[in-house]
Amino acid sequence: MTYRTIVAALLCASITTAQAEAWTGADKTMHFGVGAAIGSAGTLIFKNPNAGLALGVAAGAAKEAYDAQHRDAHTPSMKDFAVTAFGAFLGSRLTGWVITPRSVSYRTKF
Repeated sequence: MTYRTIVAALLCASITTAQAEAWTGADKTMHFGVGAAIGSAGTLIFKNPNAGLALGVAAGAAKEAYDAQHRDAHTPSMKDFAVTAFGAFLGSRLTGWVITPRSVSYRTKF
């Protein structure tokens, strides 16, 4: 399964989800940030952006599965999952970029 397949599936699932919640807000920002951090860390650990993406998507799926099992205190959301996965995608793909005040560089070997 390629990252394009995962992104397309998430987009389709999130569009068809009939939820009234917004795509923005503090909750979505946290999901995006955690997804990006996990995707980036996974890329560095496994030295493979696809592995980083898979780790971030798995973390998002696990979180929403947990929420589904504990509905008394949590609300499962396909939008939360999609935002987490998108963060993992960007985190895994942008891990090699180093931006400083004087330069921008990219390295492919970790």
